Amino acid sequence: MPKILRALVRGFWALDRYMGGNQPPTRFQRFVGRHPLAPAVAIGLLFLALVAAPPGTQTVDVEVGIAFGALLGLTYYLTAIYERARQRRLIRQGIWEPTPPSANPPEL
Repeated sequence: MPKILRALVRGFWALDRYMGGNQPPTRFQRFVGRHPLAPAVAIGLLFLALVAAPPGTQTVDVEVGIAFGALLGLTYYLTAIYERARQRRLIRQGIWEPTPPSANPPEL
């Protein structure tokens, strides 16, 4: 890894630590780290539904909703990938030990 890239990565993780990145992840953050695509698709579809649902919606409105929903979903996906990397770093440094997902979920 070149020196400049290595320095950028170290600087990024230093900024993350300064902003509280050494805290153990919450339940939702653990879910996002394990399933990064689920929240991204949900947010993108929710935005599309909000744009396309009102009466009198034009075709252009739906196209804009699809485009911005995809961009919003991509943003959430990249954020989830970052969260996965953060959790791996916490495990590697011994700050946090994840609990494995239970094999037998509780019955409702």
